[in-house]
Amino acid sequence: MALEGTIRDFGLPDIFQLIGLQRKTGLLTLTNEKDEESVTITFEGGMVVMADSTARRLEDRLGNVLVKQGKITRERLEEALSVQRQTLQRLGHILASASAITTKDLRDALQVQISQIVFRVFRWRDGRYQFTPAEAVDYDRENFAPMSTDFILMEGIRMVDEWPIIEKKIPSFDIVFRPVVDPSLIDVGGEGSPDDSGQERRATGRIRLAAEEERVFRKVDGVRTVQAIIDGTGAGEFEVCRTLFDFLNRNLIAPAGRGTAPSLEEAVAPSAASPVPGYAVAALVAALAVAGLLVQSPTPFAVTGLGPYLPGSYTALLDSTARARLGRLERAIDAWTATHGAPPSSLEDLVRAGLADPSHLVDPWGRPFRYEPGPRGYLLSAVDDSGASRADATLDRRGGL
Repeated sequence: MALEGTIRDFGLPDIFQLIGLQRKTGLLTLTNEKDEESVTITFEGGMVVMADSTARRLEDRLGNVLVKQGKITRERLEEALSVQRQTLQRLGHILASASAITTKDLRDALQVQISQIVFRVFRWRDGRYQFTPAEAVDYDRENFAPMSTDFILMEGIRMVDEWPIIEKKIPSFDIVFRPVVDPSLIDVGGEGSPDDSGQERRATGRIRLAAEEERVFRKVDGVRTVQAIIDGTGAGEFEVCRTLFDFLNRNLIAPAGRGTAPSLEEAVAPSAASPVPGYAVAALVAALAVAGLLVQSPTPFAVTGLGPYLPGSYTALLDSTARARLGRLERAIDAWTATHGAPPSSLEDLVRAGLADPSHLVDPWGRPFRYEPGPRGYLLSAVDDSGASRADATLDRRGGL
């Protein structure tokens, strides 16, 4: 018997967790009537193995991304599509078999495209779900590694938490950015220390970027839209937009107008004219997840014999949200430092500067993060119930202090 309901009544985090818990095999169909979109996510043994959307089919995404990445030509794609219509084989299989792309190219592209479809539904505020069990499902077993529901939950909640802030500066995918620093000043390094990179830039004029950041920066040319940059790098929407957001805060790029690209798909944050602030919607999503984890009996996914839903998983979910907020604050502090030459005197300075949202100054339990600025860095940490810093959630950037 199919299990169905509305996302407002039973949140997506609960649905994914319980399908994973019960190791279900079948199809989860999510329908957003407002956008006239339907997403189908395939599970095998509780793991996500496939996802597709009526808005833009997976194979259409896959083929176009491979073209924009320069892996294949448009003509080669059309030839492969012609073969597909005759043989009904998967597009990736046709291209890989003809040595048009490598197996690694195919696996990487599939991972990104399916991940984007899955994570995007976490930004839906409304819709219906229906899970239909199946004895077996079909997917590309050779080229796609199943995704665990635990991973999806952690990444999905992190994205929900950060998208509203990113959208304040990147409200649509048709925006065009231009570089405001000379690309020849870019040095490619490892992760590095953001506050050290700010000092290095002031002292030498050089800018250090991680390899993934440099790949995005090279696509910023005053012509490409955000969507074109996403397609050209082959990375996920969230990763690219978060990198561009950081570039904006570090004054490495600036808006240059708008181009031709699909508008940003509906996200958690409402428009500026909405009376409901973005962080309130994000909090609502988190609250739905908490409610679903605490209340078992009325839900259609109730698991016989289990007590209150997996307190360990519930705690891990909230911990993931706390760490995401710490990371958001760390990047905001580093952006402030790169501009002002020293860390902010308080986290509230970040809010006033538009670098952070007020909801990110506290963890999911409502406890304020601890922040201690210094002349050469800062200490940022989550706290426990007694107010003491948590050793497992502390960012010590005090340098020689």
